[in-house]
Amino acid sequence: MPPGEAAQAAHEDKLRSLDERQNLGLGIVTGVVEQVTTQPILFWKNSVQQGVPFTLNPRTVFRGTAASCTNMATLTGIQFISSGYLQKLVTGDAGTKMNWGQEVSCAFLGGAISGPACCVLELVMIQQQRYGGTMPGTISRIVSTHGVLGLMRGLVGSTGREAVFTAGYLGFLPATQKYIREHVTVVSPEVAQGVGTVSAGLLCGAITQPMDTAKTCMQGDLERKRYGSLLGTMRTLMSECGNVKALYRGYLWRSTNIVVDFFLLDFLSRHIARVIFPSKFE
Repeated sequence: MPPGEAAQAAHEDKLRSLDERQNLGLGIVTGVVEQVTTQPILFWKNSVQQGVPFTLNPRTVFRGTAASCTNMATLTGIQFISSGYLQKLVTGDAGTKMNWGQEVSCAFLGGAISGPACCVLELVMIQQQRYGGTMPGTISRIVSTHGVLGLMRGLVGSTGREAVFTAGYLGFLPATQKYIREHVTVVSPEVAQGVGTVSAGLLCGAITQPMDTAKTCMQGDLERKRYGSLLGTMRTLMSECGNVKALYRGYLWRSTNIVVDFFLLDFLSRHIARVIFPSKFE
């Protein structure tokens, strides 16, 4: 293996050796930086899915950013901890090599664990994007009007989407990059990273878009005027538009968002880890 590829493989092993506290810190910092960068794309994706008029007004586009950052910091923290813990259960130690299926499975389960937190925080963000208000005020309004369980609207969609999303950026992405480095000798590590990022992002976007569209519509309609359950919402959307394309509203924005997400999460986790945990990478 060429020196550059060997160094990258060693770096991945060191990332896997981080303990739960370190994974939490890395996930939080990475999540906040990534979310601030992609907030406009997320807003436009949510707008298309709910039929809200497009806008470039930064005061509107960045509405709900605090909730978005809280959401991403919480989710990446949980996902880094749970996926890292599961990987250690599978391998026993950082020196044991994981196969493709093990990496993806650990990341999938780690993402599913973050589903309830994702549901609450994204619901608050979507309600802020639609109606304005502060994060605490939005939570208070939802609870007073719909009860505590109102914060769990869209739970199944959130859990399924996060499971696949995390399987993508913590499982499929590094596993694909590693496979290309080890078996395709004509490409550089940078090309392997690019191919892995784009392919993982587009695949995860295609798989999870129907769940994400239905969940977003449900969370924007707490009164259930148009949308009921997850499957009921999918049926309503398809009947309104006449075909399955309705479930892929905003796919261009979301697939772009996911590819950028995957690139940033992969890039930031590698470089931020060196800064905040230098002793691990000496």
